[in-house]
Amino acid sequence: MEREDKLAPRLEDYLETIYLLEKKNKVARVKEIASARKVKMPTVTEVLKRLTEKGYIVYEPYGYVVTTEKGKEYAEKLYSKHRVLISFLRDILGLPYDKAEKEGCLIEHHLSEETVRKIEKLTEKLKEMGFKLE
Repeated sequence: MEREDKLAPRLEDYLETIYLLEKKNKVARVKEIASARKVKMPTVTEVLKRLTEKGYIVYEPYGYVVTTEKGKEYAEKLYSKHRVLISFLRDILGLPYDKAEKEGCLIEHHLSEETVRKIEKLTEKLKEMGFKLE
């Protein structure tokens, strides 16, 4: 992700939610996004307008929400970061799932792909060695 193409963390969270709903249901709906993000539907609608303007999703009011190719690529990279960080926090640092999920989501927006790949390699090596903080 080029720096000028980087979305704000809030928009990244919504794009990731849409991506995961799409993987599960083939499409996302405003109501499902609101439920997943624990917000009201008008809040979702405002964010969807912004993501549409930036070319990350296709959304028509009262219709389905789908990622564009650009949106899908961005979301896949973000979700990959998410999985790496959650694995490190849970499997190496021994954090409980909820805490690892919450904190991983907070930091995923601020780390470069290079840093995340190094964390991934470190996690793999430490797992091979059987290392886990308790």
